[in-house]
Amino acid sequence: MLNAATFGAVVGVVVGIYDARGQYQRRRAEQLTRINDTLRIATQEMVNATERNELEAVVCGRLTDSDIYDGAWIGRYAPGDERVQPSTWAGHDDEYFEPLEVSVDPDDPVGRGPGSDAIQTEEIQPIQDVFAEPSLEPWWEMLAEKGVESMAVVPLVGSEHVHGFLSVYANRANVFDTRECEALSELGESIGHAVDSMAARERLARRERELARQNERLDEFASVVSHDLRNPLNVAHGNLELVRMDVDDDRLGQVADALDRMDELIDDLLTLARYGRTVDDVRPVDVRSVAEGAWATTDTEDARLRFEDDPGTVQADESRLTQVFENLFRNSVEHGSTDSRPAADEGTEVTRGGETDADVTITVGRTVDGFYVEDDGPGIPESERDRVFEGGYSTADDGTGFGLNIVRTVAEAHGWRVNLTEGSTGGARFEFATADAEAATREH
Repeated sequence: MLNAATFGAVVGVVVGIYDARGQYQRRRAEQLTRINDTLRIATQEMVNATERNELEAVVCGRLTDSDIYDGAWIGRYAPGDERVQPSTWAGHDDEYFEPLEVSVDPDDPVGRGPGSDAIQTEEIQPIQDVFAEPSLEPWWEMLAEKGVESMAVVPLVGSEHVHGFLSVYANRANVFDTRECEALSELGESIGHAVDSMAARERLARRERELARQNERLDEFASVVSHDLRNPLNVAHGNLELVRMDVDDDRLGQVADALDRMDELIDDLLTLARYGRTVDDVRPVDVRSVAEGAWATTDTEDARLRFEDDPGTVQADESRLTQVFENLFRNSVEHGSTDSRPAADEGTEVTRGGETDADVTITVGRTVDGFYVEDDGPGIPESERDRVFEGGYSTADDGTGFGLNIVRTVAEAHGWRVNLTEGSTGGARFEFATADAEAATREH
């Protein structure tokens, strides 16, 4: 039987064990709190980085500024690479990191370490004792010199592939438990997604630069076309007028029509080349005001313009939107008829193109996600509705075939969708789904 002294000693040992465990748990909880705070701050600072070099430097610097980790480095990887070298590091001197080179080729005898495993499995590789890991033997001397006892290799997982890994060092063994690995894995994913975003922005920037160069070339081309074609056309017009003063021949009228058509073609081609695919001054514009301005500058003959309530406002380049209305009005007048014209609704304001009865009535109104332009002409067969937006397509003898192509091009430059359907009286109805109107609809 235990005497009182022996029993008291046993109790003391048990209490000591529980007390030690409690102290360890408290220290570990405090350490995890510091780790999470460090990783949270690193993630916040990373969000503000605009370049990958800056992002990597922020992460490595933040991790080693704390008293949790002694060193950190990031190696970049792209599919097909066989080796990874440090691109950014902190915590140890350059002489340690610069010569590092990690094989990630699983067929390479030295390519089966934690770095290769992290990239191949896309999972964190914690090493609790670096000197018990055979694949790290080539670096044991360097690790011992820096006092590294444990490490974790964190893959930088992007949406399509791994962008590399983050290697974190600690000067004590058995550091990277489950909770710490989870936190570091989240950091690796955040870095991977940030690299994705930066790559997407860079691709967009390159595309914008390419478009800018294309626009410059198009503008140069338009200038050449304008100069080199306008001059001989003007000469032809002038000489034709002189001939018509002395000669009365119907064939000269056909020549004049042909020259006028060439003028229209040049105008439309210049519009597409110089302005069609760009919008410069986007701001809220009143649809009705722009439509009325376009009506006043378009040869609408005996057509009629009406508005169905208030068509509202859109975010647009006013001059480009004016081109849209001008081309739609011309299209309706060229293809319109009086067969299905309805009487104007009571209370609807109407603008007339002439004093006689209108040959075609064109209505502008609002839709749930934008606005529409509709006429009461014969309409466009469903089988032809996709083709009408193609450059050069026209059913009118004197049409250039670029009017509706300009309409679609300008709409797309604004980020809008344009859809051709049948109007309420069988005519053509062009519906524009504008980006701002679609956003407002989603919000409600």
